[in-house]
Amino acid sequence: MNKKLKCILIDLDGTIINSGPDLIDSLNFVLRNHNIKSVEREIIGSLVGGGAKAMIIRAYQNLKLKPPPNIDSLVEEFLEFYFENCSSRSFLYPHVFDTLKKLKSKFRIALCTNKKQFITEKILMDFKIKKFFDCVLGSDSKIKLKPDTEMLEYCLNECNVVPEQAIMIGDSNNDIIPAKTLGMKSIYVTYGYGKIEKSIKPDYVIDSFNEILKVIKF
Repeated sequence: MNKKLKCILIDLDGTIINSGPDLIDSLNFVLRNHNIKSVEREIIGSLVGGGAKAMIIRAYQNLKLKPPPNIDSLVEEFLEFYFENCSSRSFLYPHVFDTLKKLKSKFRIALCTNKKQFITEKILMDFKIKKFFDCVLGSDSKIKLKPDTEMLEYCLNECNVVPEQAIMIGDSNNDIIPAKTLGMKSIYVTYGYGKIEKSIKPDYVIDSFNEILKVIKF
């Protein structure tokens, strides 16, 4: 690993927490409210990425239904339910807490996620890990979501580093693509529910969160 490494950017869902159970519960809550059958939990990997609206649209498509014209109101229903239940059945992946603690002693750490900002903040507080992050960036209306580079660029600026001094860690194309575009190193985690295309080549692949320490030679 480059000795100039000063900052670590990390995705949330599928990288730090397994949020699948609460996401599916929230999605099915909305679907049932509109007399649509529930989706199976096993398909979570094909639904996440890009925010709540994208998830609902993909759910309808998976059920071979046309997304309704009032999709924005469904998004609001989803977010309201999810905010109240976002930590009910979700859990930190193994070794996350201890690894973040070690990384924090040496590097600046930024959380970079397409999840809504206010929900992201709540999850970090619920799991008592907010203290490890120098920058927490979730989605809002001003910054384009990953795989656009804007979110990563914002985090780099907040942490006062250039791309060559940082590495991005995540479980999907949305994390690896913008890192490569910016010239950042990247780590793909295999245990999440995201997907990565064969043509997208991360610099490193790990099977457990604490393997980050080996990659950066901590």
